[in-house]
Amino acid sequence: MEYWQKDIETMNREDLKKLQFERLRKTIEAAGNSPFYSKVFKENGITADSIQSLDDLQKIPFTTKDDLRNNYPYGMAAIPIKDCVRIHSSSGTTGNPTVVLHSARDLDQWANQVARCMYMVGIRDTDVFQNTSGYGMFTGGLGLHGGVQNIGGTVIPMSSGNTQKQIQLMHDFGAKGLACTPSYALYLAETIHSSGIPLEEFKLRVGAFGAEPWTENMRKELESKLNIKAYDIYGLTEICGPGVGGECECQNGTHLWEDHFFPEIVDPVTLEPVEPGQHGELVFTTLTKEGMPMIRYRTRDLTHLIYDKCECGRTAVRMGRILGRSD
Repeated sequence: MEYWQKDIETMNREDLKKLQFERLRKTIEAAGNSPFYSKVFKENGITADSIQSLDDLQKIPFTTKDDLRNNYPYGMAAIPIKDCVRIHSSSGTTGNPTVVLHSARDLDQWANQVARCMYMVGIRDTDVFQNTSGYGMFTGGLGLHGGVQNIGGTVIPMSSGNTQKQIQLMHDFGAKGLACTPSYALYLAETIHSSGIPLEEFKLRVGAFGAEPWTENMRKELESKLNIKAYDIYGLTEICGPGVGGECECQNGTHLWEDHFFPEIVDPVTLEPVEPGQHGELVFTTLTKEGMPMIRYRTRDLTHLIYDKCECGRTAVRMGRILGRSD
């Protein structure tokens, strides 16, 4: 078994919890520098010293997408804007966009998280990787690009659309890996089959798919039609983007990188924690973000967490398939 960062990916849970707590205390202290969290902490009597265990995180109110919209553009920033090196945002089709700020260290951490996901599914420094995720304010394009580049792989920065050109370059450049939504991957498969180019001439072997829900039946269809192994990669703009977690070769749940993101599952109605293994709404607290830490962010994704050690040897918790949205 090969790992990108074996010491972290296989860390025992006791040591991982100690690391999470240490980073959580620092995160609470840093988040207090933002106008939004400064107000929240003051109203609820929260300081770094009031967090004496990971369970104490429940003393802090949830953060929602509306909080980000209401504090547009920089009200969530925990560092001066001059120390931020990149801004991403959502489309803002239903109001103010949600803005995400990154320091240089944040981008390095993010690239490393994506690299873990890509290395986990077999991408190496000798491989060509076709990235059809959108570049620009959307986090997918640049996020995935940075991760593959971190490994040393060769990135084709195709972005989205222009399907005929996608297929031509995938074939001519010998792409081994592909990133896109699963639905677009199915469209690519259909276009390849109708193009007249034999599938055997393509070197494609790995697909990293996300940004929309998909099923096991879609996985089987993709693997059959594209002659690949199809893996889920998970992320959300407000936390960082793709690379919050990804599937390993076992394809039995999405590993979440708990040294960077602390996950909770809560009842979407009562907002109380559920028993381990039960379904509910996924909530994240970032543990290493500098530009814009997020405390107890409600993702609205409905899923469950699997704490059993994976056959791949990684100890990071696994997330089951997302079954829907709480909103």
